[in-house]
Amino acid sequence: MNLLLDLGNSRLKWALYDNTTLIKQGKSLPHSELTTKQLTQLWQDLHPEKIGISCVGKTDLLRCIESVIDDLWGNTVLRFHAQTQAHAFDVQNGYLHPEKLGVDRWLALIAARQKTLTHTCIVDCGTAVTVDILDTKGQHEGGLICAGLNLMQHALACHTADLPFSTQTHPIGLAKETNAAIYSGTLFAACGLIEHIMAKQPKNTTLLLTGGDAPLIAMHLNYPCTIESELVLQGLALTLQSFK
Repeated sequence: MNLLLDLGNSRLKWALYDNTTLIKQGKSLPHSELTTKQLTQLWQDLHPEKIGISCVGKTDLLRCIESVIDDLWGNTVLRFHAQTQAHAFDVQNGYLHPEKLGVDRWLALIAARQKTLTHTCIVDCGTAVTVDILDTKGQHEGGLICAGLNLMQHALACHTADLPFSTQTHPIGLAKETNAAIYSGTLFAACGLIEHIMAKQPKNTTLLLTGGDAPLIAMHLNYPCTIESELVLQGLALTLQSFK
């Protein structure tokens, strides 16, 4: 049994895998809840053989996680920190400086390649919306990044006068009050980016969505898509399998 940890920009996602088979999907935790006490309570009854970690720049929170791992299992468990590579698992990194591609995007590319050999557009609908394209040979053609729905809404609230931030949902479409207008406007902005990119791809392109806002965005796209809720963890499971 392996414990897989995806420390993203706003939440920790974790799961238990037997090689590449999901055993248990843990409850994701916002960064505000990442304390040694909370993590110890979550993991104290686990007995992992390996631990795989994907971390996007949160070194202070990573130290908290590492301290819990040390306290619970010490050196009795193999520990693997995923790193972006130039080439692995039939995927060729398209970045000019391969190590600069975020490890979360790299792992999602690896997982996507195992699922389909078609021309593929991978979209992570999380704190940021990231778009990456894989061709039929596994060549990463590059990608795009923009603010996610929540981040766009926060930006409007923080940098404009009298525009509020709200977590309330609203009917989609032309709105007659400000919160509803922001809700639909940010959603359509994300959908517009994805549809603009898809319009430039071959007709048989597979569209894969992952991330917390994937179900909402998928409902309003004019392209068929498949939701893969945990592509990053799936890619981490693949890379951990090869770690001895």
